[in-house]
Amino acid sequence: MNDTGLLTQRNKRFIEACRQGSWLILEPLLSPGFGYLDGATGEVWDMDRYRKDLKENPAPRLSVDVVVIHVDGDTAILSARSQSGQDRSNRYLDTYKRSGGDWVCVHACVWPLPPTSGSKAC
Repeated sequence: MNDTGLLTQRNKRFIEACRQGSWLILEPLLSPGFGYLDGATGEVWDMDRYRKDLKENPAPRLSVDVVVIHVDGDTAILSARSQSGQDRSNRYLDTYKRSGGDWVCVHACVWPLPPTSGSKAC
């Protein structure tokens, strides 16, 4: 399978982990040094806070669209628009690195989109 296909599968597993609030699904996708930036507040979260938030806030209605994957050597950026069924859309950006023939997420950021935001590139 090519890199785009592998990253697409990773993204689907990441989203499923968020739907279920499952650290067991998500942890194998993450680098041990994974970092998260809260795009709404600008706060950098440590792994414990991220894990706790995931477990306490499952999002069973989470859906994504406008997925964009850019691969440059052993680095990849994956972004998409997400909706959680609460009339609110977010955009997320995940950074991956190739590790041992597979891809691991090293950083993620999610930020809210304005209510009228479309899928136009800036």
